[in-house]
Amino acid sequence: MKLKIPNTMTLFAALLAAEPLSAQGPAIDPRIVEVVQDVSPERLHEYLKTLSGFETRHSLSLSNRTDWGISPAREYILQTMQSFSDRLQVNFDCYQVEPQGRIAQQVELCNVVAVLPGRSDRRVYVSGHYDTVARRVDSGQFDWTRWDNAAPGANDDGSGTVLTMEVARVMAQSGLEFDATLVFVGFVAEEEGLVGASLHSAKAEREGWVIDAVFNNDIVGNTEGGTGIIDGRTVRVFSEDPMDSPSRQLARFIRRHAAVYMPGHEVRLIAREDRFGRGGDHTAFNRRGFAGVRFTESRENYSRQHEPEDTLGGVDFEYLAKNARVNAASVATIALAPPAPNVMDDRSPSLGRGESGYAASMSWEASRGATSYRVVWREAWTPEWQFGINVGNVTAYVLEDISIDDYVFGVMAIGPDGHESVVSAYTRAPRSRSDIREVGR
Repeated sequence: MKLKIPNTMTLFAALLAAEPLSAQGPAIDPRIVEVVQDVSPERLHEYLKTLSGFETRHSLSLSNRTDWGISPAREYILQTMQSFSDRLQVNFDCYQVEPQGRIAQQVELCNVVAVLPGRSDRRVYVSGHYDTVARRVDSGQFDWTRWDNAAPGANDDGSGTVLTMEVARVMAQSGLEFDATLVFVGFVAEEEGLVGASLHSAKAEREGWVIDAVFNNDIVGNTEGGTGIIDGRTVRVFSEDPMDSPSRQLARFIRRHAAVYMPGHEVRLIAREDRFGRGGDHTAFNRRGFAGVRFTESRENYSRQHEPEDTLGGVDFEYLAKNARVNAASVATIALAPPAPNVMDDRSPSLGRGESGYAASMSWEASRGATSYRVVWREAWTPEWQFGINVGNVTAYVLEDISIDDYVFGVMAIGPDGHESVVSAYTRAPRSRSDIREVGR
């Protein structure tokens, strides 16, 4: 199928023939609206009050006590998520870990994993890390191996953990049948070097799991920054390079759908894998080729991270609920939509210049469950998709008189209810000098 443009028309006119993508908003699903509205600030407060009440959740604070340390904390997360629905399959994901880095002794580390099975094996993750660490009050210095310091970790990262729990609840109780399998994880030992996430993502890679997206929530409940600025209307989403990485497409998807289901709560896209010089559990997935992003509050307050003062009073539960709703809306849409189309032929994108030599000719593999597709494109120096055309239920399309040298192109699959997949972009960076020589021939 071709977009027919008379030869006398200018490139400017050709672009006018397509609608701006901003005018082609995603379909609003009233079922997702209900899921978003079901998120409860009161429940978030209830979960976090209990979690921070264990005083510390340091990864080495194992004991037989029921009121202190990481052992009762992980049991509480497990039992609480088990209570949400019989549909949720909740278990510990445990590993025996030898002394290494900040882990001073042999220890069993357990992630808490809740799986909501979908019609397919493709997975969408929502996560936070439930372990904590804090500097010693007497010395003011960090000793990462000390497990007996008070470390309530309300915001870092109790906020991300309870967000994950609440999104698990609303999804499991929604009655919706998702195409994707949803996985909700409280990761352990993030503070010791992303250990729990690294072990889990390595298992995923080893066993060949298909992970479409990782929504990592880490420090998402505070509105008053360390400089005194208060911001309860925006949240940052970090995603890794390059500009058209799968993680960057996921970030764009989140902002597009948050604008529909959570107007007034802005998703600020940050073109970095994480804060400068810092990292989070999504990084463990990124390193193994999985798309993943990090949600973090817009105004960080470092006195509410890695400190004994990171207590319940530093969390704004209305703001935390808004961030949970952004997660819920985006996760539900991805899980209901078809998988993103495959646009790669071996290692190269299926993009050419067409019969005329001056067109953008693209093709893709059909996505299971898709009823139509939308081709999108933008100027190559611009980060946001600018234009789009619904092309119907086809697997090839030609845009005449639009140079593949000047624009970046992509395609999304659309399901019968109008739900969009993440965009698959037609890009490939040369991987070696031999690749560069080949491209230049």
